[in-house]
Amino acid sequence: HDDAERYARAYADAISAIAEYESGRAGSVFTRNSISVKLSAIHPRLEYVKRERVMAELLPRLLPLCRAARDAGIGFTMDAEEADRLDLHLDIFAAVSADASLKGWNGLGLAVQAYQKRAPAVIDWLAALAREHQRRIPVRLVKGAYWDSEIKRAQELGIDGYPVFTRKASTDVSYLACARQLL
Repeated sequence: HDDAERYARAYADAISAIAEYESGRAGSVFTRNSISVKLSAIHPRLEYVKRERVMAELLPRLLPLCRAARDAGIGFTMDAEEADRLDLHLDIFAAVSADASLKGWNGLGLAVQAYQKRAPAVIDWLAALAREHQRRIPVRLVKGAYWDSEIKRAQELGIDGYPVFTRKASTDVSYLACARQLL
């Protein structure tokens, strides 16, 4: 918890620094500098089996950071993590999106990893959420960052398939398909 609090303070300081840099500069939340936050840095047990605890402890730490970014007129992206955290990550994103204090703010975004086989479904889910809350949701589409560990974890667990594409060509095709879907 001490590390999570320290990271939350560091993110708050970074938001303040970006806000100071952007102060007086023209532009929208889509053209100004922004911040990307790794949720596992601000909660010590970001696991689906701890969902109730995570929601109770993380949201009070996360929402003030989102509000600070909103007040500064900058974007706030929830960074992507491992595939086994995706469901919890989406639950957290949905809860933050629904928070009344952020109504009308178009700066809350999500990183989507195209190498995860569920990426197209995540994009569909985000589109539905954007319609529900009548806002734009910035999406940072990335190919993926945890390929080795995703493969190794699936092997260790004896899972028949993998949550990610195992060939670069497949990831490239998925990235292009996801980009087309977003457009």
